[in-house]
Amino acid sequence: MSRPEITAEEALARLQHELAHPPFHSVLLPRALSADPVQGRVTILLPYQAHFARAAGSSAVHGGVIATLADMAAHAAVAVQIGRMAPTIDLRIDFLRAAPGADLYARAHTLRVGQSIARVDVEISGEEGPAVAVARGTFSTLAPQPKGAS
Repeated sequence: MSRPEITAEEALARLQHELAHPPFHSVLLPRALSADPVQGRVTILLPYQAHFARAAGSSAVHGGVIATLADMAAHAAVAVQIGRMAPTIDLRIDFLRAAPGADLYARAHTLRVGQSIARVDVEISGEEGPAVAVARGTFSTLAPQPKGAS
């Protein structure tokens, strides 16, 4: 189900557009760094913001922000490979350590993209250092049904 006819540059441009589209993302301000539509790989940067803190007086990033980043990156890996939205079916996250109050990077890659579902792994880390979280997600690859179809 890969789309070899689309270049990495085109996939990155599409990913940048998709990250800018949802109103919720205007709070997060994610940035697409790379996209490989053949391998189903993406890298997304989430610049640190003080209101991402998990508690008052802490700079560590809240787990909800990390989960959102994981979902965003996993979805993006599938979407650049199939060329359309891929709704989340399931997302599982292991929080490995506190995320420092710094920029976070999500690196996602598809494990399998089938006619109805795709599986994706994600690793989230700071610019340097070990992973702060890993995630595995399942996404729908079914083409959307036209309105009124049953």
